[in-house]
Amino acid sequence: MKTLRKILLLLLGGVMLSGCYDDYGIPEPYKPYTDSDFPAGSIVPISQIKQIYYDAYGKSTIGKAVNLTEDYVIRGKIISSDATGNIYRSLYIQDASGAIEIKIGTTGLYNDYKVGQILYVKTKGLTLGNYRYMLSIGAPSVDPDYANGYLDVKALIDECIFRGERVGMTSADTMVVNSPDELNDDMLGRLVRFNGLTSTYGTWDGSEYPSFLEQYYEPGAAEPVYSDYAFVPLIEEWKQYEAGQTQTQPKGPRPATLEYPTYAFNNDNNRYYGTALFKFGAGAESDPNQNLLLRSSGYSRFALDKLPDDGAKVNITAIYTKYSSRSGGYIKYQLVLNNVTDVQVVE
Repeated sequence: MKTLRKILLLLLGGVMLSGCYDDYGIPEPYKPYTDSDFPAGSIVPISQIKQIYYDAYGKSTIGKAVNLTEDYVIRGKIISSDATGNIYRSLYIQDASGAIEIKIGTTGLYNDYKVGQILYVKTKGLTLGNYRYMLSIGAPSVDPDYANGYLDVKALIDECIFRGERVGMTSADTMVVNSPDELNDDMLGRLVRFNGLTSTYGTWDGSEYPSFLEQYYEPGAAEPVYSDYAFVPLIEEWKQYEAGQTQTQPKGPRPATLEYPTYAFNNDNNRYYGTALFKFGAGAESDPNQNLLLRSSGYSRFALDKLPDDGAKVNITAIYTKYSSRSGGYIKYQLVLNNVTDVQVVE
């Protein structure tokens, strides 16, 4: 009997341990929030929150911040994903009135925050900041170079960010633009399909594209040094050097491939942002909306994918953003990809 009792106890213990291991690591299903979970009248359009900044500082200022004090909630659909590594520690949401960046501050956001999912953000206590003309919602800043910071503390995220239903994306969620005349700054942060762009290898506004921006620190320096390199001439320099046609090693870093320009620079453990130029229509050469820059991270999974050929006609679906120098000049409109498959060569 004692032997039988021991066997039964061992079997029971095994079952209990098996149950514990089966449940280990399985996250609790989240409760999708709905409008009814928030006080009546508290949910406001994204455009109303952005207007708080414009009322305080206007639309032509950068680097300013507004601490949000009202019990507002914004409700938007997630339109971005960091799954390919091109978007970092942020996501974008949009509603019928506009779009805005939410600086959540953690990585792997795509695991919990899906494209096409509703997201609620309680704005009280958060900071609305402007970085180079792009508004975002984040934590109060501790860095003087930035108007707001990241919500990188779980307790704060749980207090302010609430996941809703995964309703999915529809064709209505992507604005379709066929001409630069259709673009305006109210569309910033939105998911837009730009039809009829031309991939352009060449110079615009003093810079040559496609290119990448190298960042490095001189010994003892507190600030980084930036150097721009155009892919096409740099590739040719490296080809000549490696073929023995010149004895002088090129000053620029060697691209990972010398066959074609890529979306970004990724070689020898160095990763730098790449920028490609896409012209829109036959408008004025000086029109920023006619000259759109596709900016890609060297950490993206498609960093070393081949760019569309010079002169290729493409349609691009991307998040529409704006960028400037620290002083607010040198304004450029940049496109941010969720995935390289959103660049479609049509001819």
